Amino acid sequence: MSKPVISASWGAVGLLLIGCGGAAVPQDQLSTAQAALKGAEVAGAAEDPKAALHLKLAREGLDRAKALISDDRNEEAASAIDRAQADADLAIVLSKEARAKKEAADTREQVEELKSRIVK
Repeated sequence: MSKPVISASWGAVGLLLIGCGGAAVPQDQLSTAQAALKGAEVAGAAEDPKAALHLKLAREGLDRAKALISDDRNEEAASAIDRAQADADLAIVLSKEARAKKEAADTREQVEELKSRIVK
């Protein structure tokens, strides 16, 4: 007799999930994307115009995702989080690229300065 009770319980859970859209809150995804956003900030993304744009897009995407989660639109929130994650990752790469280019230019400048001293 306990089987029907278990079946009824699972049926109720299934109906509850269907009523709620079926998608769980993408909390792990959200946490990962927030960490990537923090990583972009630490990497100095705000200092490079291209990286700063993607940093801004990542922030906006996470804000949108949080609003969608509040509205119980978890599938849409998961998509917004994916996009925000991609923007945060791109911001990191762009900021590292900008820093590498600046370091290379500074090194070239130092080499040229040393060359000019040697020639004199």
